[in-house]
Amino acid sequence: MQKLKRWFKSEQFKMKIQPEIKRTIAVMVFTLIYGLGVKWFLEASTVHLYTGGIPGIAQVIRDLMVLNGIIPRGSVTGDYFMSVFIIIANIPVLILGWFGVSKRFTIYSFVSIVMQSLVIGFIPKFELGIGGSEHALLASLMGGLLIGLGVGGALKFGTSTGGIDIIAQYVSLKKGQSVGFISMLLNIVIALFGAIIAGQDKEAVHSAAGLVFLYTIIRIIATTIATDKVHTAYHHVSVDIISENPQEMIQTILVKLHRGMTLSKVQGAFSHKEKTMMTIIISSYELDTLRELIKQTDDKAFIIVRPVKHVFGNFKKKTIA
Repeated sequence: MQKLKRWFKSEQFKMKIQPEIKRTIAVMVFTLIYGLGVKWFLEASTVHLYTGGIPGIAQVIRDLMVLNGIIPRGSVTGDYFMSVFIIIANIPVLILGWFGVSKRFTIYSFVSIVMQSLVIGFIPKFELGIGGSEHALLASLMGGLLIGLGVGGALKFGTSTGGIDIIAQYVSLKKGQSVGFISMLLNIVIALFGAIIAGQDKEAVHSAAGLVFLYTIIRIIATTIATDKVHTAYHHVSVDIISENPQEMIQTILVKLHRGMTLSKVQGAFSHKEKTMMTIIISSYELDTLRELIKQTDDKAFIIVRPVKHVFGNFKKKTIA
């Protein structure tokens, strides 16, 4: 038992295993949130509402098959089709993530995709009283916020919900553009095709193409805002660390975080002791790791964190997992 306790307190567990456990739990929780946003809000609306990415494409194809009588209207066959489609369609995108983003990122994204497929395909719709046409705005906003929370949370913890999120992550890593903005542009195309198909469905309660498109655009905007608010991997911060014992901390940060820093000599106004201020620029998602490293080497260090709008020069962008 004592040996086990020592292992839980060891640096290997805290720096390598514990983060992976947290990431695994985060993947499952945020994927569930994403799936419920689709199933309990978008799919429950009488006005056709479309999510983004591969599930959105699955919705469009399913509705096209329903329109042509291939899948019975309201049948669970449509849910099963979406479940299988999500897995198969993500295969080439996962290959892109494996070679263009990060292998660990892709593995966790695969876990998220499998769980997403199960949630969307097999969790039953829950009656929340938003089935009327007058509730379409509420369904689009709440569905969009939950989807954005799921997508942004997954990205923040080093994974994604797959599909367009992986493509957006790849582009964001290479070009430094907003993940939410990239996803929004790609998802507008899904909204357009979905609206065209829905507009031809005369048996649907509310099938006006313009209505479907506009409500889906509201969903996309809500998702984009939520994604960028939650996911901050490519937002940068400047951190000033003031310490009386900087040498071990400097070495630890250089080796374990792989970030350079600038050193300045400062003096305490009350103590008049000479101290060292270390200034480092990091991505926001690295902040928790940096704080843990500082705590291990000097738990009395004074830390100041400031947002940074742009970073130019020799600053390496890292994959988030």
